[in-house]
This record gives sequence, structure tokens and C-alpha cells, in this order.
Amino acid sequence: MKVLVLGASGHIGARLLEMLQATPWAAATGASRRMKNTASWLEVDSRDPRQLAQALKGFDAVVNCVAGDAASIADGARALVQAALQADCPRIVHLSTMSVYGPAEGLVREDAPLDPTLGWYGQAKCEAEAAMHDFVRHGGEAVMLRPGCVYGPGSQLWVGRIGRWLQAGRLGDLGIAGDGWANLVHVDDVCQALLLALRLPAAQGKIPVFNLAAPDSPRWNDYFVDLALAIQATPVRRLGRRRLQLDAWLCGPPLKAAERALKLLGSTGVKLPDALPPGLLGLWSQHIHLDTQAASHRLGVQWTSYADGLRDSAAWFNAPAGAGQTTLDKIICTP
Repeated sequence: MKVLVLGASGHIGARLLEMLQATPWAAATGASRRMKNTASWLEVDSRDPRQLAQALKGFDAVVNCVAGDAASIADGARALVQAALQADCPRIVHLSTMSVYGPAEGLVREDAPLDPTLGWYGQAKCEAEAAMHDFVRHGGEAVMLRPGCVYGPGSQLWVGRIGRWLQAGRLGDLGIAGDGWANLVHVDDVCQALLLALRLPAAQGKIPVFNLAAPDSPRWNDYFVDLALAIQATPVRRLGRRRLQLDAWLCGPPLKAAERALKLLGSTGVKLPDALPPGLLGLWSQHIHLDTQAASHRLGVQWTSYADGLRDSAAWFNAPAGAGQTTLDKIICTP
């Protein structure tokens, strides 16, 4: 099977490309906006239907791991559908997110209604899913995966920045503010699900959808304390919601502005502390628990245990070239 991986320079896409290239049944090519010095790579603007259509010629399937801003996600998905139809690429495996469920709580199955009201990310992902339905209505095949929070080696979002916040004392045991379910899923399990989805028989006119989260994923407070112990970011502080709100609303905007300014100036050597997005405060207290029975039984995902995932994550974080604290973390936004 000839497979093109869009967004192959990202955390999930890069790992998926490695796993695909190790299989005996796939011939995989990576694609992103920047060219890499390798034979199995294409430079493609995922928002350009013409470029995509040219790139997709001759491929049996494409995996959409594109991340980034709202335009990259939503407009990119619409461009992909247009290009796949034009290039006669029969199957799209689309990586969505649990954010499409909005503020839903309780046990959430794949047939739950979508709710784009939590912010730009959830809205863009809902629009991207709508594009996949258009693809199927025009005769294509699609499979969609909705992972929770993807951790493991290389995860800057759910290991790197969490660990740095713990080291700086900006995160700890949050009490009721951190009592929501984490819905963690190991990056290798997401890639395993993508591999299985590539060869899953698809019914005509229907899109199989699968939630992805490890069945033994803990609550956020447990994860924060466990990760802090594993990376020796102790003692673990007990922090109230007001302290987090001050960090998010007072430190966040200046840090994001400084980050954008450094990017415009091309300054890559300065590492600023991570801004704390206000939306995370809602996520950490949200009692949403993804139902993953379909992924376990129909797709056949074999889950990495929480203990193994935590060990892998901490080992990556603690490595010499890992994601540990920078000098500025100890100065800025540290209580």
C-alpha cells in the first residue's frame, strides 16, 4: 500500500512514518511544508489543492496528521478532500481530537454530538471532520480517529511543558481544579490505530470513528504528581484555581507576544517559559471520559499501560537532549 503522511514533521506524523516504514505491507512517504533531505519526502503546502493533487497521484491512502492554526486544520482538510478526489486517492485516514465534543462530560461515545464552542481548535477540527463527510459523499473512503491527550516520548504538549511547569512550581496538585479525567494516550498507540485504520474495511457511505485513550488513564492530579515524582520535580505544590488563573491571564499574553516577536525576528536561541493557555484550566476540571471500546474491539488497539507510558515520558524528558527546564523558567512566572 502506497501511503502519504501529511504533517510528517510533527510529533505523531514523524512517529507514524517510522512505524509505516518498518511494516512489510506499506511504502510510506512523508510530506510537510519544509523539504527534508530524504528520498521518501515531499514538500507540500497542505492548503493548496493543486499541490496536494499532484502529490497524491499514485497513492492508495493518505493520513492527515496536519496540525497548526485554524486555517491549516480546517482549510487544509477541505483542500485535501478536493485533491484526493481529483487524484483518485481512495482513502483518507483523518486524525481528529476529543476537542470536537466540546464541554461534554461523563462517558462519551463516538456517536455523541459535536460541539465546536470551546474555542478555535475544536471548531477547526469540527470543520475538518465535516470535510471528511463530504469526501465520503463523493465516493471516497475515510476513517476518523479522535485521540485524547497524546503523551509519550516527544510530546511537548503533554510531557514537555507539563514537566517544565512542574519544575518551576507553576503546576502541582490542583485539588478540584485538576479532578478531570486526563484521557491520555501513548503516541505509539495512536500510530498503531492509524496503521490499523489504513487497512480497516470501510462500509460504503459511512465513516468509522474511534475514540483513543488508554483505559487506565488517570485523573489530571494523579498524572501531575506521578510525572513530578518521575522527573524529580518535588516537592509537589498544592495550587488553587486562582493562582492558575493569574498565571494564565497575567503571564500568558506577554509570553505569547514575546514568542511571536522572537519568531518574526528569527531568534531561535532564546527559549521562553511556556504560556499557560486559559483553556487548559477548563480541560483539567472537565469530567469527560472517552469510551474506547470500539478502538479496543473493532479496531484491535493494544494499549500501552499508564505505568509504561509514564516511564517512557519521564525518560525522554530527563534525557540530556530532552525537554527539561530552561534558565528563564526559574525566573519568569515562578511564584
